[in-house]
Formats: sequence, structure tokens, C-alpha cells
Amino acid sequence: MQTHLQEAFQSCQVECEKLMRMKHAAEENICTLLTTSREMNSKIRAEFEYLHQILQEEERAVLTGLAREEEQWLMKLDGDATRLSMAITELKKSMEHIQKKLDELGNSLLLEVENVSVRPAVQVKELTAFNIEQHKDRYDGPLQFIFWRRMLKSICTAPAPLTLDPESAHPNLVLSKDLTAVTERKMPQSVPRSPSRFLQCVNVLAKESFESGRHYWEVWVGTKTKWDLGVAADSVDRAARVKLCPKNGYWAIRLREKSRYWAAAAPWVRLNPGRLLRKVGVLLDCRARKVAFYNAEDMSLLFTFHQARARRFYPFFSTCFGDGENAEPMRICHLNL
Repeated sequence: MQTHLQEAFQSCQVECEKLMRMKHAAEENICTLLTTSREMNSKIRAEFEYLHQILQEEERAVLTGLAREEEQWLMKLDGDATRLSMAITELKKSMEHIQKKLDELGNSLLLEVENVSVRPAVQVKELTAFNIEQHKDRYDGPLQFIFWRRMLKSICTAPAPLTLDPESAHPNLVLSKDLTAVTERKMPQSVPRSPSRFLQCVNVLAKESFESGRHYWEVWVGTKTKWDLGVAADSVDRAARVKLCPKNGYWAIRLREKSRYWAAAAPWVRLNPGRLLRKVGVLLDCRARKVAFYNAEDMSLLFTFHQARARRFYPFFSTCFGDGENAEPMRICHLNL
């Protein structure tokens, strides 16, 4: 009996020690979990604090820039209004003076009237040139993308990565296997006949097209000496050589002579990006009917087309014909988080 009780006691003791070890391990797990959670909590808060700080700094910078620009324009426009008010007041005084002299109908009147000045002392030759659309365009871009790009190296805002459409490519164009890069070569390739194919201009469209929404993509142009890129309407003439302009269904910018940038508007507009463009960003806003171009390296605005109308829009690319220095491919940049 005693032996049986001793064995039972020892068995309970062993089980108790086992459970105590398990309890100790569980308590250690709890401590580890709480400690790790606190550390992760602090780290996450610090990361978001850093992101919030960047966003707050960007917000302050943009709002400060907007306020500064508003103040500068107000000074100019208020100056115009003030000078006009002064000129109007002086002219009214002159009119009253002349009317008074006319009412007197004396001989001396004519002599005095001959010396009356009908021009105000304050001259306003022309108003300050002000374009509200240009003012809006500076702050009406893809703000979230611009700020996220400054926090992250890249972010994808397009509905899907763009790829080039082989059926639209001019016979002299060679597409990469992944359909993201295009190069022009001297001799045309043997390609299938297609109503989608460009026959005169070395153009190619993306497979993807857009009818609604806001879409952004980037194109690497590197050291190319000339190129065209932008957006084309689905109705563009692909068999003939046509001038790039909105009337013909193109909203594009171009490089010529290594450093001369143009917006293919009507008439064309010379662009001054400040430095050579390596990567160009394109924003298509179907609802707002505008196409905007950015220097994708610092997200500075290059040009904005308004009133872009089409049933369907396609991203558009042209390597232009080679000149011995223009061999680098154009490449669609696939952005990843």
C-alpha cells in the first residue's frame, strides 16, 4: 500500500513538474509576445510618425507654395485694379471739369478746354497676363502619387502594367519579348497585315486602352536624341503620315535635336524642363479630359493638354527614325511597391 502511494506521489510529482515547466514556457511565451508586441508597436508608430512627418512637410510645402503664388498674383492683380481705379477716378474728374466748362459757354471756355488733358496721369497700358488654368495645373496633378513617390522609390497607380501591341507596331519597330521596350531598325520586318498597324510613322500603341478613370504610366527615354510619346485616340489614321496635334487625335510631347522639347499643341509649344528628360510620366484623366506630362524623376509638370476627347484612349510611343545616335530603346516602366 505504501509503495503504491509513493509511486502515485512520484507520478503526480513528475506530472506536476512537467506542467510547471509547461506553465513556465507559456509564461515566457506571454512575456515574449508582450515584449515583441510593444517593440513592434513602437516601431510601427515610429514608421508611421515618419511617414506622417513627410506628408505634413509636403503638405506645408505645397500649401506654402500655393499661398506664396496666390500672394504674388494678388499683388499684381490688385495693382492692376488699383491703377485702373485711379485712372477711372481721374478721367471722371476730367469729364466733370470739361462738362462744367461746356456748361459755362464763355469765350474763355474754349481756350481752357483746349488745354484740358483727356488722358489720366496714371497709365494702364495692359493687364497682367494671368491664366487660371496654368495656375490650377501646377497643383492639380496626381498629388497622392507625387507624395508617395517621394516616400517610396516607386508605386504602381495604373490599373495594370502596360504592354506594347505588336499588331500596331510599324514594320521597322522591334519589340522586346516582354512587350515593354521598342527599338527602331533600318530595315522593315516581314509582319502580318493588320488594320491596326502604323505604316508611315514608326509608332506603336499599348495593348491597354482607357475610356474612363485616371491613369498614370512612365516611359524611360534615357539618352535618346528624339522621340514622341503621349496618348492617341482610337480613331487616328494609321496608314498616312499625319501631324501630331489634338485635332488629329494625338496629345503628345516630343524631343528633337537632343535637347529641344515640344508639346504637340496647336501651335506647338516649346518646353523648358531645366534638364534632359530621362523618364517621362503621363497622366490621363478621362473625366477631366486632360493629358498631363511630368518629369518622372522629380514629378515637375511639363505640360497639360485640356479638352482631350476620344471614344477610347491608347498610350502612344514613337522611337522616331534612327540617325546613328538614337538607338536606345524606349521602355515602359513597370512600377512595383
